[in-house]
Amino acid sequence: MNHLAYLAVIAFVSLCALGINLGFRLRILRGWRELFFTQLAIVVIYLTWDIWAIAHKNWFFDTHQIVNVDVLPKVPMEELLFFIVVPLTVILSYQALLKLTGWQRDGESQ
Repeated sequence: MNHLAYLAVIAFVSLCALGINLGFRLRILRGWRELFFTQLAIVVIYLTWDIWAIAHKNWFFDTHQIVNVDVLPKVPMEELLFFIVVPLTVILSYQALLKLTGWQRDGESQ
């Protein structure tokens, strides 16, 4: 079961994101284009960094804690999921805080 450790963390963060989205009724897909391009930029930047760091032996993944399915050479599936799920959770948390506090964003009224 140790090989599922990284996926378990990602699953927990995903459940938190789902809870935030449903609990605050954020309608995240309303701005799907911005979300998509934000996520794409994050994935490209951080996967590029990961590939560089792995190639230079500055970064590695514990093969006992991952399922060993690579999406890119030496980059496990869990890492790609991490770069999608964690930023999404941050975006949702920020939007939930805006809604909870009633703060305005970019001149919009809430």
